[in-house]
Amino acid sequence: MSTPAATRAGDRRLRPVPPGRRPMMHRIFRADPMTVREALTFLRERFDGSAAEDVIARVELALAEVLNNICEHGARHDALRLGGRTHTPLIHLCVARHTGGIACAITDDGQPLPASCLETTGLPYLPPEDGAIDLGQLPEGGFGWFLIQDLTASLSYFREGRRNFLAFIVPVSESLSYDQNRAERNQSAG
Repeated sequence: MSTPAATRAGDRRLRPVPPGRRPMMHRIFRADPMTVREALTFLRERFDGSAAEDVIARVELALAEVLNNICEHGARHDALRLGGRTHTPLIHLCVARHTGGIACAITDDGQPLPASCLETTGLPYLPPEDGAIDLGQLPEGGFGWFLIQDLTASLSYFREGRRNFLAFIVPVSESLSYDQNRAERNQSAG
């Protein structure tokens, strides 16, 4: 008797977390929007019920921003593959639930992260000259790193050789205020 392929794939894909243990996951994948979506779907399934829904949503949003930035900006044109194709970064993602929150570590072999991304920032804003808001004048980007910084604690980054290493925690208790996040990042940077 055979089972549908989707059921077999689902059974093989996710084993329940044993009682008394906290969930964790590790995935290795190419920087592609579809593989990012699959990793985030797996994350949501794996961590379902391990923390409040808003915490899981913050982890998912922060990771979506980081992983999509790698997809969009991480390709290394100086490292062409056979056939002249651009090198698509290889991402390693590790997520673990612990007492204080959900810890995330992402490594990739793409372009270095610009230092400006880790500076504490506010939302991008273009003040209207005459008081009227022209939607065409509003910035298209620049919101991702603000979101990442606002959603996470203990955000850290370094580059070693040709790999980027980024790590952060999403706390499980009430979220840290923006000023607490800013102070913590300034202390770790100085």
